[in-house]
Amino acid sequence: HVVQLPRLRIREAARWLAAKLQEEDLRGAAVVGHSSGGTIAVLAAAQAPEAVDRLVLLAPAGIFPSRSRFAFAVPLAVQVLRAPRRLPHMIRDSLRIGPLRLWLIASDLLSVDVAPTLPEIRAPALVLWGADDPLLSPALGPVFADQIPDARLVMLPECGHIPMLERPAELHRELLGFLA
Repeated sequence: HVVQLPRLRIREAARWLAAKLQEEDLRGAAVVGHSSGGTIAVLAAAQAPEAVDRLVLLAPAGIFPSRSRFAFAVPLAVQVLRAPRRLPHMIRDSLRIGPLRLWLIASDLLSVDVAPTLPEIRAPALVLWGADDPLLSPALGPVFADQIPDARLVMLPECGHIPMLERPAELHRELLGFLA
């Protein structure tokens, strides 16, 4: 069962997803979220713990060392200059979302802090992070994994922020191993 999230703000989307899981009685659901979707997945798993059997977080957002967009732009630009092969992935993802929507999502994300919510997660969790993620520091991976009571962290080598495009085989292997 795949649920398509409506275009809502982060907290609203999490409430919507938690309600959807509960109203459709989707007990035993595996919830998977990437980046801002990881933030939504964390919040929804905390709001509907009886519905979420497994939680997968792919470079989740929601804990930020800085709330400034500029603090993200500079390291991102530096990473692009160091590894230009990632630029097509970043451009494709940005164009798919759209510049205005990307700006609005970033503004919304920077207002959410999931750190206090992580210890409330009851489902076993798999936290996957690209070891070379230019957008969300890989140093955040252990923070998520340490704060979620039953979590395992996997760092994907030579991978940035989009493991679905950059390391699909490794991601697939980890997902199957965890969800099987």
